[in-house]
Amino acid sequence: MDTGADSDLDIQTYCRSLALQQVRMLTRLAEIAMQLAEAEGTRAVAAQARAAAPEADDDAVQAARAEAQQAGTAFGRFSRSVQRSLDLRSRAAADLCARDKADRRARRARQRNHVTEALYALIWDPGQETRELDEADYHTNNLHERLDALYEDEEDRIEDRPVGSVITGLACGLGLSDEWRRRAADWSGPPYPPPPTGSPGEIRARRRARLLDLMKRTLGAIDPAKAPGLEAGIEARLQEPDVPALIDAEPPARAAARLCRSLGVDFAGDDEEPEEPGKPCGPDTG
Repeated sequence: MDTGADSDLDIQTYCRSLALQQVRMLTRLAEIAMQLAEAEGTRAVAAQARAAAPEADDDAVQAARAEAQQAGTAFGRFSRSVQRSLDLRSRAAADLCARDKADRRARRARQRNHVTEALYALIWDPGQETRELDEADYHTNNLHERLDALYEDEEDRIEDRPVGSVITGLACGLGLSDEWRRRAADWSGPPYPPPPTGSPGEIRARRRARLLDLMKRTLGAIDPAKAPGLEAGIEARLQEPDVPALIDAEPPARAAARLCRSLGVDFAGDDEEPEEPGKPCGPDTG
């Protein structure tokens, strides 16, 4: 018996594909049953009309009534089939959503544990003989605050980012960039503003520039010794694949706040945003 194929099977992905297939099939069954119900309903109405026609004789009336009854029975049967299919589809979709949510929470928890472990190793590295105990305690407390701020926003799918990128971003904000570079080899709300005018490329470029400016305001509010590492972290963070979608979906201030959290620093530019060149003062339109 060949078990080679089975050994490569991703059971989670396979089960999810089965659940999606079930939802699609139940949708199709509901559509077919609905078409049949509509046809039988139309036939029942037409038969009733023939039975009520003044020119119909007794035999025609009896035949029309019998057909109307038969069609009505079939209509009820198909209607119940539609309802059963829709109920089963809703249940299957709810189960799938629950499984996806549980999987996401598990991945989020695993990533947080990994990130915490990695940054703990940097803070409490025995090789850092010059680091005082008070300094390590300070970094540890700061780390927990930054992790809470980063992971409490469930709309931010932090678990979909590479764990190394998450660690790198937080290390920048915590002033541990040098330590992380040395150790990295050891680790394998609506309403939103209306869209501005311009082509999609122009809009994205303008929003990206505003986002970068807002994030760089944070550099003036931190320890100057940390600024170079944080600036490098900002540039690297903006290269990650989730940033274009974030730029398109969120106002620049909100996107900057989320990205700053991923770097382990407080966003310092949320009180006001820079005026867009060539635009009058007013609400954010880009």
